[in-house]
Amino acid sequence: MARLLLSTAEGQQAIELRPVNSLGRHPNNSIQLLDKIVSKEHCIVELRDIRFLLRDLGSLNGTYVNGERVRGETFLKHGDEIALGSTRARFDDGSGAALPLPPVGPGAVANPAPWPHSAVPSMPTAQPQQPPGIRPQAYWAPSIQSQAPAPAASALPFASTPNPSAQRPPAVAPSGPAASPLPFSPSPPQQPAPQQARPNLSGTRVDMLDAARAIGTQIAAHTKGFMPFDAIAADPRQLKLDYERLRITWELTRDIGDERDLDRLLDKILLALFKFTRADRGVILLRENDGSLSPRAARRRDGSDASIQVSSTILNHVISERASVLTHDASMDFASSKGKSMILNRISSAMVVPLLHESEKEVLGVLWLDSEALAQFQPKDLELITSVASQAALFIENTILSKKVEREMLLRDRFSRLVAPNVAEQMISGKLEVKKGGLLVPELTVFNSDIRGFTAMSENAPAESLVEMLNEYFERMVETVFKYEGTLDKFMGDGIMAFWGAPVIHRDDAVRCVQCALDQGEVLGIFNRERIAAGQPALAVGYGIHTGPGVVGYVGSSKALSYTAIGDTANTSARLCSSATAGQVIISEATLALVGPRFEYEEVESKSLKGKEKPMRRFNVLREKPSAAVARVS
Repeated sequence: MARLLLSTAEGQQAIELRPVNSLGRHPNNSIQLLDKIVSKEHCIVELRDIRFLLRDLGSLNGTYVNGERVRGETFLKHGDEIALGSTRARFDDGSGAALPLPPVGPGAVANPAPWPHSAVPSMPTAQPQQPPGIRPQAYWAPSIQSQAPAPAASALPFASTPNPSAQRPPAVAPSGPAASPLPFSPSPPQQPAPQQARPNLSGTRVDMLDAARAIGTQIAAHTKGFMPFDAIAADPRQLKLDYERLRITWELTRDIGDERDLDRLLDKILLALFKFTRADRGVILLRENDGSLSPRAARRRDGSDASIQVSSTILNHVISERASVLTHDASMDFASSKGKSMILNRISSAMVVPLLHESEKEVLGVLWLDSEALAQFQPKDLELITSVASQAALFIENTILSKKVEREMLLRDRFSRLVAPNVAEQMISGKLEVKKGGLLVPELTVFNSDIRGFTAMSENAPAESLVEMLNEYFERMVETVFKYEGTLDKFMGDGIMAFWGAPVIHRDDAVRCVQCALDQGEVLGIFNRERIAAGQPALAVGYGIHTGPGVVGYVGSSKALSYTAIGDTANTSARLCSSATAGQVIISEATLALVGPRFEYEEVESKSLKGKEKPMRRFNVLREKPSAAVARVS
């Protein structure tokens, strides 16, 4: 298998060649070279018949094979030495003995001039014909590098950690002319700007020939940055750095498994990543329920709380493509999209990784690291951060599922106390929607009951025995309400309020409500016989039922809500209940019109109820008609 043996400032690696391989600085290339002197699309190595050839794409600093600059294209032979900027490579066609990796010498990395020449070759007057699918080359201006802000870097990539005592994360805002404060909803990628000349920071004009280019497929998140031990056994410094990276990553993975608080974990992740990367700023954004991204953790190396600017263009792309972005020079590599805004916001090097777990189809969030200096991140950094992001995404996913289960358990508990179990299941599963706020129900049947003489009873009985008695009484009565699929509204001292017609509507809701009251009378008889046998007094209960329009919904504060019915219908039901004597089931004329043929009843004296100007007709339901009972049983 043919391979390309590469030596760069980031280390050495062997890459198996595909039929077509593009090399360059832009993440769009199949082989990305994080080399300041390499052009964005530098050259192509492709298989033609049975041999590989190298084609230079008009790169500014040229491509050299065995010390000779490639003009157009040339076939490669086993062992050929290739130079692109500060990058060195050997071609291994796989037919001979394995070749050693080319060395990484101080001159090869520090000297920006193409090896083996000492001066930058002149720009070619004409570019060779390019194959289909390869876009024109945009030339790289060294003056941009010289003007980029670059803080002093230590000899090792393990810079000091920021002040961990900072309590408040810095503000985060998307960059760009039309930026708005986060959280923001990622918008679709904008149409590329028309081709134009763009001056660099020193005033020199650079023709942006690829201004119409959109962001392409980014570097794969599984890029291998760690070499086999045999390849770096003689380099103790590299072994030390790689060990530190892996050690910090392992500790972070352990913390992810032990941590239970999401926000505290996100802060730990940023703190750990700052230990082995040269990031100046870091942000973790999570997706909200409405699809927008909201910052949940942010950190600056200088420990300040100054605003952090992020590029919505890159974020949009990472989310839509579900792919990581690693760039040495964001203002150049993404010039066609938001290059100007990246320069203004001093975003140079950047690593942006989606928080995406294998079992999740949607991106849960984005991890953003950037630096004001060029070429601050390595492929092996991306590999480790991608691994951390995957573990973090698993934790976030589990946290979301855990909160969902908690909500469902809370809803199940709440609904099971309000409605029949089968109705509660429909509400929890989403088959039956219960919205916050009031909903006008045109035909609502409201039930009220209370114990007669309870006040006098409570004066002569211990509080503990009263509470025990009420709990046992309510248990039996509520079970009867749920038997007929009524909704429990509330307990009012010794009283019970329930209603039919919401959230589930039945054609016979009024019948169900009246039948519930009659059954409660039978259940109360059984309960009273038990109390008398225990030497306790019997209970007497009166009932009131009225049908009419009412408002049903959640009422209360943000911390305490109750699903209740309000309005004149509820008030009238309570007044009818107050007018009932022990054992009476008093219903209104409106309710009688809906249930009359089903039950035996008698009209009782009309009575003026509180809040009503005229006396109201009242009817006492005696029992269910035998014919109706037989029909119901059959």
